[in-house]
Amino acid sequence: MIIAGILFLIGLLIGLSYGYPAIILASAAVTLIAFPTWIIRGELGLFVVLVWIGYLFALQAGFLLGGYLGLPEEEQDLPEPDRPPRSEAKTRPPQDGQAGPEQDRGE
Repeated sequence: MIIAGILFLIGLLIGLSYGYPAIILASAAVTLIAFPTWIIRGELGLFVVLVWIGYLFALQAGFLLGGYLGLPEEEQDLPEPDRPPRSEAKTRPPQDGQAGPEQDRGE
């Protein structure tokens, strides 16, 4: 459990500062360190494989959280790809019987 917590924090730091190549290298490093250790100690089995999967999940969950927390803050809604931001948008008159901004849209 302690190792999984440490891996989560390492993943969090990687997610805040680096991209996906770093998490791939970290996952490979965990694998290349853990499996030879378990083989040398004679502990390799199904439970150890499940622990390894848990370690990778903890590392990558930290990476995802760090990537999310590292996003820049947006003060407004993000614009649609084919439309300018709201502050630059020009108002257009209603077309084809659409209700204008001054009309009641509810029925």
